[in-house]
Amino acid sequence: MGYLDQYETGYPLFENILKIALYVLLSAFLLGSAYWLFFRNWVEERQAKQFLSLIEEQNYPGAYTAWGCTQESPCKFYPYVKFMEDWGPESPLGQVKSHHLGRSYTQPGGVIIEVHINGRKQPNLWVDGDTREISFFPY
Repeated sequence: MGYLDQYETGYPLFENILKIALYVLLSAFLLGSAYWLFFRNWVEERQAKQFLSLIEEQNYPGAYTAWGCTQESPCKFYPYVKFMEDWGPESPLGQVKSHHLGRSYTQPGGVIIEVHINGRKQPNLWVDGDTREISFFPY
């Protein structure tokens, strides 16, 4: 037994509190990072999925509403006729049978979402961060 072995070398209560605090901070950092990586655009992606599901169900008035327009008050530069040319059954896409969202990119004011319809990549969609209205990117 050495000369200083008889003395306590630390403060066990303080060391335990410090360890717990470090574990809590590390856990919070990891959970926050996972949320930021995987779920930060979840609301906008859900809006785009809902829009594409309405197109797939051929509910074009509902999809036009998700676009931010209605038949009663159509968008100034995107009337319902033009919307049907782009998304209707006679569009270059044809009848939408399946859709898949690719990567999403956060930008100031909204989110850019890659879209695959009927197995082919289509122009990216823009979902506004405030109003959740959908448009083509670049709008």
